Amino acid sequence: MPSLAVPTRCFELPLKESLRAAAACGARGVQFDARSEIKPGELTETGRRQLLHSLSERGLTVASLTFPTRHSFYEEEGLDARVAAAKRALDLAWQLSARVVTARVGKIPADQESRNYRILFDVLGDLARHSNQVGATLAITPTHDSPAALGELLGSIKSGPLAIDFDPAVFVMSGHNPADACRRLHAAILHFTARDAIRDIDAGGLEVAIGRGEVEWVEVLPLLDEIGYSGWVTVDRTQGDDRAGDVARGVQYLKNVLLT
Repeated sequence: MPSLAVPTRCFELPLKESLRAAAACGARGVQFDARSEIKPGELTETGRRQLLHSLSERGLTVASLTFPTRHSFYEEEGLDARVAAAKRALDLAWQLSARVVTARVGKIPADQESRNYRILFDVLGDLARHSNQVGATLAITPTHDSPAALGELLGSIKSGPLAIDFDPAVFVMSGHNPADACRRLHAAILHFTARDAIRDIDAGGLEVAIGRGEVEWVEVLPLLDEIGYSGWVTVDRTQGDDRAGDVARGVQYLKNVLLT
């Protein structure tokens, strides 16, 4: 049975109160935002020990960090700064005993001969080399990419580890079957973000609370055991008026599915 985590940012509380809320909803791990919550370079050694102690007191572990960015990893303006910040997030993950940093890198360019594709390939190769040095891995959260495009890109990078943050909601919204995508990409999945979604008539989609969308959790969750996945399942909610409540209810919903 996979271990469940929650992003502390969903509670919209000071960090210590977020940890209490995470423990109260039944999670065993937390995901920190490496941009707005715990910034690389600002956490002293004393602060790191205190944070890990606070987590331990509540029976929690740092499951992962997430590195949100407004721009892709091939948009050239500010790219060097984004890459440097991503490397610092990987360093911080290792310091907090987490092994994964999730990030959206932008939709994979369709033309592999394009400048954008080559830039993305080079940047991810650089980050993979850094991951190899520090012991924490970047896990790409797909952006309406096909499983084939994801698998081909990751398979072509040989400089170090690079993985996928599997988000079934993204595959629903892009018209792909999450279970099929999971089977195809299973060897590269290092983190699982549990979100739900519905696909609309305009070939788009909308995130909804877990259990109210089109993700077949009774199929997807047992599939994680089938493919030998041993990482974290982070229950997330990025939209809605009650993100904290939806996350807490999502944890319970997935626990009920796992126990059936």
